[in-house]
Amino acid sequence: MTSCSVIVRSYQRPAALLQLLPRVLQQSHRDFEIVVLDQSEDPALDAAVRGLGDARIRLISRPPLGAAGARNEAIRHAHGEILLFIDDDDLPIGDCWIADHVRNYDDPQVVGVVGRLTSDPTRPETVRFPRLVRARALTHTFLRTTRQYAYGPLRKPGIDYLLGSNSSCRRSLCERVGGWDEGLHPYGEEQSFAYRFAHVRRPGEHLLYDPHPTVHRRFDIDGGCARRAGDNWSEKELAGRVHFYHALIGYYFPWRFRLLYPIYVIQMLLHMIEWIWDRDNHHRSRFERVRATVSVIVRLPRLLWRGGWRLAPSRIKRVLSLLPLHGCAAGSR
Repeated sequence: MTSCSVIVRSYQRPAALLQLLPRVLQQSHRDFEIVVLDQSEDPALDAAVRGLGDARIRLISRPPLGAAGARNEAIRHAHGEILLFIDDDDLPIGDCWIADHVRNYDDPQVVGVVGRLTSDPTRPETVRFPRLVRARALTHTFLRTTRQYAYGPLRKPGIDYLLGSNSSCRRSLCERVGGWDEGLHPYGEEQSFAYRFAHVRRPGEHLLYDPHPTVHRRFDIDGGCARRAGDNWSEKELAGRVHFYHALIGYYFPWRFRLLYPIYVIQMLLHMIEWIWDRDNHHRSRFERVRATVSVIVRLPRLLWRGGWRLAPSRIKRVLSLLPLHGCAAGSR
């Protein structure tokens, strides 16, 4: 049986984490461990996790490292051949979640898998144009930005990138790519891994989307990075997107970014408006979303004019290798 390490990044969500762990422990695939990289610095969490009474859970306590840093650190403590990623505010649906990921690796050319995401597990997802969704799902545009659409019913080999949650990859791939670039906030590590994978990809290797392993994405959980929380929710997202475009796309594709910069600015604006009105912000009123849209249109030119374009790639830590600790207990609790 293929061994699997379930990697959980957790930050100030103890209650959600303690909901997630029993769901993972009940999985039908038995050869797995759970590596929790907790950045909450909460001493009570250690006792709560120990109270679950399962030696397959290991809690690694660190100060806040960010999304990419936490993932890289957790991998250094993992044993499994397959690394399966989930965040503390998500929940796997059913007891075959791990098995549905792992069975894809019977094909030696599959090096990474993304599962389906749903915001409402009580209602089956209605997809009007499943073939169109499959064609666009998890792909890069010419500008090297991403399309997600990770909710379709059709399997798709040859996707371009792995998501941050409900995705898995071979440990050997992770070590070859070198991990995720650190210092990206509030997101962007998914794309950095994809850009680096493109440089080391071997003939025949591919990532795929499998609709069977499904995760419930929850957006009403306190704690975490709180991307969608607070009165300044759209301002935080705008700053993060400006950071992503300049520090990541501008680093990996410098000439394309410079030559097409006005187009990138327009795309920043369009992606922000799309994000404001997407299904994950359905809990906000129409007035809130209209106000956020107007704010973004006004703020983006001002942000760039005041120096957002100078966000330096040097602020990002380019991770060149992941030195495996193979479950070293140093620093773990």
